[in-house]
Amino acid sequence: MMGIAFTTYGITALLCYFPGGYIADKYDTRKLLSISLVLTSLGGLMLLFYPNFYFLCFIYGYWGITSILFCWSALIKATRIIGKDKQGRSFGVLEAGRGFVAAIFSSIAVILFSSKSLHNFLSNYINLKTSPISIVIIFYSLITFIAGLIVWFFYKNESNNNKPINFKVSFNKISKFYKVIIYQSLIVLSAYSSYKGIDYYSQYFYEVLNYSKEKAAVTMSNFSYLRPICALIAGLVADKIYASKSSIYLFLLMILSFLFLIFFSSNINMNLLIIINILTSMIAVFALRGIYFCYLKEKNIPSSITGISVGIISLIGFFPDVYIGPIFGIIIDTYDSPKAFNLCFCFLLLISTIGFISSYKLFKKK
Repeated sequence: MMGIAFTTYGITALLCYFPGGYIADKYDTRKLLSISLVLTSLGGLMLLFYPNFYFLCFIYGYWGITSILFCWSALIKATRIIGKDKQGRSFGVLEAGRGFVAAIFSSIAVILFSSKSLHNFLSNYINLKTSPISIVIIFYSLITFIAGLIVWFFYKNESNNNKPINFKVSFNKISKFYKVIIYQSLIVLSAYSSYKGIDYYSQYFYEVLNYSKEKAAVTMSNFSYLRPICALIAGLVADKIYASKSSIYLFLLMILSFLFLIFFSSNINMNLLIIINILTSMIAVFALRGIYFCYLKEKNIPSSITGISVGIISLIGFFPDVYIGPIFGIIIDTYDSPKAFNLCFCFLLLISTIGFISSYKLFKKK
């Protein structure tokens, strides 16, 4: 049931990237971000009514609209404007902050979920009957709502010296930069495919390297804390040597890591080297996530079409949300574990090569 609900969100989000880009160029960024957060928080409260299957799918589809149509392109546009000549630092901080805040709130949610004293207090002193999961839902909904209010009252739009333009003018401007946008789209698609592939590393530890389920989960949890660190460092480096040049080196790291894993991933005697290469691929992916929207400024795409450019890039780049799950699922269900993960690494090698070529082409593009 949850799988179909997540698919509903993925499809709805995919359909909202492009129109969301146009909306971001046309309307006030502060209002879009604030409205998105408030509406998203209301979706969380809907879960408290213990929805049936169809209502659950509706809620996830609703989140696809509120979090992508009104927020995503506006967020990237705001980050670009705030960053000015320090795009790497700006986007690096964004990605690092997203990872860090997600980790903190996740830890708080776990405490709330497992706190018997809190549940007893709500039940005995406030006479409020709630389940642990309801408390977590309320926590996330409240935090999201408060974030919307903070954006509304404290975020100040910084002028990009460009007035909103109509769709026809936007399309004409986009057509002049179509090669740059295609290269950026392929870079995001390649990096995001590998990012989605990371979800299967825990299963690889368990089925191939013979980790216990607990050890596999803890290992991946510890590795995930590299996300904010790598994104921030990559952003700072990108400001020094161009984001597209940084991408070339990062994709090269991924290619070398996946090549090693293809040939030695089932050799338990090389366990340490396997872990190092998995860790290397994760570092490269996390770093790419911190810089893959820096190219907008680097390649002089006008600020007035930032939103619609991000919409096109995201529509193509985040398509792995649709295909990675089915492809990896079919491979893992069809073949025995060592061969299945070898094929998955082959797929990631191919997609990383596309990212490497696209980064090189983008770097050479005047």
